[in-house]
Amino acid sequence: MKSDKATYIGFEFEVEGFPAIAIINTDLKEEEAQSQYTHSVFIEVVPDQFNEFGHPLEEEHDYLIKVEKEMIAYLEEQTRSVHVGHTTVYRRREIIFYTKDPEPVQDFLDHFLSTIERENSFEIEPDKEWENVSAFYELL
Repeated sequence: MKSDKATYIGFEFEVEGFPAIAIINTDLKEEEAQSQYTHSVFIEVVPDQFNEFGHPLEEEHDYLIKVEKEMIAYLEEQTRSVHVGHTTVYRRREIIFYTKDPEPVQDFLDHFLSTIERENSFEIEPDKEWENVSAFYELL
């Protein structure tokens, strides 16, 4: 299931009194679509330029989307991973994938994230039940 053909939906919510946005792949709502991807991948990128709500300014937003698309292109083509979406909260963009193969994803992110010139981190952990993103899918 490639994200370029997927349907995404947006949510607005609050985190610590600041507005937040989530863009989530609705095609992954069903358990059968989720069951084969057993590890969550959360990639955090701190924008260089942001507004009073901590959201990236337009030029920075465009750059973060470009970075996300590069990750999607590699991870969906070269590893057995799916793009779940991203969230934007105060001074943080979190890009979310699920994968069958955590090792090649980690190898790619170790290399790729060193090239983006933004503060970043990532975490890969077992999550067969998709508990880390269940709140989004419960809203669909």
